[in-house]
Amino acid sequence: MSLYALLSVLTASLVVGRSACQSVGPIFDAIDAQDDALSALNKDIWENPELAYEEYHAHEVLTDYLEKQGFTVTRSAFNLSTAFVAEYSNGEGRSVSFNSEYDSLPGMGHACGHNLIAISGVAAALGVKEALENQGAKGRVVLFGTPAEEGGGGKIKMLEAGAYDDVDCSLMAHPSNAYYASFYYSLAAWAGDVTWHGASAHAGNAPWLGRNAMDGYVSAYTMAGLFRQQLRGTDRIHHVIRETSQIVNVIPEKAHSMWAVRALDRDRRDVVLERLRTIIDASAAGTNTSVEVEQTLDYWDVVSNRPLAELYYKYLVAHFDPAKNNETSQFRFDNVEDEVDAHFVGGSTDQGNVSHKVPALHAMFPIVSGISSHTPAFYNVSGTDFAYRQAINTAKSLAMVGIDVLRSDATFEAMKEDFNKS
Repeated sequence: MSLYALLSVLTASLVVGRSACQSVGPIFDAIDAQDDALSALNKDIWENPELAYEEYHAHEVLTDYLEKQGFTVTRSAFNLSTAFVAEYSNGEGRSVSFNSEYDSLPGMGHACGHNLIAISGVAAALGVKEALENQGAKGRVVLFGTPAEEGGGGKIKMLEAGAYDDVDCSLMAHPSNAYYASFYYSLAAWAGDVTWHGASAHAGNAPWLGRNAMDGYVSAYTMAGLFRQQLRGTDRIHHVIRETSQIVNVIPEKAHSMWAVRALDRDRRDVVLERLRTIIDASAAGTNTSVEVEQTLDYWDVVSNRPLAELYYKYLVAHFDPAKNNETSQFRFDNVEDEVDAHFVGGSTDQGNVSHKVPALHAMFPIVSGISSHTPAFYNVSGTDFAYRQAINTAKSLAMVGIDVLRSDATFEAMKEDFNKS
């Protein structure tokens, strides 16, 4: 462990110890007092999945609830009909923010567990509000309702509209199959619609008059597969055909597909993407077709703030130690170095873009073992009471991290120093 890392851990330990004595009980009690309402909200969102930018029901029930809890709520914020902002402040001070996601997957419901992200964000904001309202803390808590994480880049549009300009940090957590104090090696991602155009012809009578758009796609598919020989283990290329001819005796004049590239950071992603663009252009030239590429997604890698991750780890272990909980004994932290240091996670998130703007934490909490998200099994588990309890425990830990940022100069300065180094 480096000297800086050791000092960070020791500082975090001291801060956690002091804050735990002063405010953990009232903060946790405030969240527990809303347990019935939070559980009902979670179930409601899980039972009513909505796709990106169509989360009207989730937007309504969440904003109605937050307004009743005393937050100042802005609905349809930043010119996004399903985004919102909920704020509570007490005097001058720092500003901490949380994110609630609530979009689902096409045909799979909440197979990424965004119902749990929604509720953990709400519960964490409630905890910080208690500190501001009744425990003498100064500053502001902001909960961002962030639509369309699943490929829609809701947080990117909110960033561009200034959403995170006046907050000091951004905290959130995501359900998974293991505990991670940081989402360190999430991947920078690019996605785009790629469409080949050819010329239709009768496949039996006069195929020589046609120019097969599907040949363009298949050529790119093949060359991308060959390119994988030179890819690094953390690089990804994946794609799917979306639309082409449905009749076997017609030469396809159009082939519409979606492609994605992922890598550890934006620089490496752009290297892979440049080669893929060469492949796509070559596939069109070789098949006498034309091709159009339209970018649909630009997710950056997550820059996880180490002091925030260490604080989250300390709170979670101190109050929700998996080794002492029979229900979660299959999930456990080993030590701060193993869990705060970089983990490779092959997914991508628009929280990565936020993490390049302000100090950020994107923790992971387990709701099932041995099952990946974006599967029917994960969807089933995301609606269980156990998953909800894991989200609430996570929210309590996130709330305490947020309170430390408001109260502790040492925490705030360590957070800023780490961010400025990244």
